[in-house]
Amino acid sequence: MTPNTARTKGTSGAETGRKLLNVLGLFTGARPAWTVAELARELGLTTSTAYRYVGLLREEGFLEPATDNAYRVTARVLDLAGAHTASRTDIVDIAVPVMTRLRDEIGETVLIARRAGDFAYCVERVESEQAVRLQFRRGQAMSLHSGSIPRTLLAYMPPRERERYVASVEGQLNSEAHRRLLSAEALDELARAGHTESFEEIDPEIWGCAAAVHAPGGEVLALGTAGPTYRLSAESRRRIQSLITGAARQITDALAVAG
Repeated sequence: MTPNTARTKGTSGAETGRKLLNVLGLFTGARPAWTVAELARELGLTTSTAYRYVGLLREEGFLEPATDNAYRVTARVLDLAGAHTASRTDIVDIAVPVMTRLRDEIGETVLIARRAGDFAYCVERVESEQAVRLQFRRGQAMSLHSGSIPRTLLAYMPPRERERYVASVEGQLNSEAHRRLLSAEALDELARAGHTESFEEIDPEIWGCAAAVHAPGGEVLALGTAGPTYRLSAESRRRIQSLITGAARQITDALAVAG
């Protein structure tokens, strides 16, 4: 094999790898399923080439059929999310001791989440030891428009992105109270205050609260908790909100020193 031939094959292989990543990158929370024809049009590929790329991604366990003619990503992508979380050891290592002390004090599950695209994702959680508790897994996705933790992250999105997202979910809002929570004025106020609470936005008889954590580089995460209303009096809720807000400041300060 001549040097020129070797370079040509290497370039071809790199281009194939790039196109495979481009295909995989099209699958998002906003667009979780694609047909081969749609992938081909989006990336400017021939249908046969798109079929080949989808076949390779299926062989490697990244794609699976969603319907008769569409595909979706598999749970294997959670390994990538886990690798991303593991790489954020500064956040996890600093947050978990604070979260554990907080969990022990309030008796409810505590979690920290970050935004990626149009979803909030659980970065880490410390679960309550009570028999009835909310359970979250690392990497679990949450819609941005419901619940105190996701809504905190929504409030800190760039204004145009935030406006686009709220418009896209308007049909999913089932009450005027929920619509008011997602108004520009309400979200601006949340971002100024840095904390919020929620009542039954996701599940009946569940209260939650959250506060913003500011990481170096401008990223905003959300620290929060949730529990059943029957064991959370108004006084308890005020106390927990204060503790969550204080813990978020503590993590923010520790990240600033570490960063």
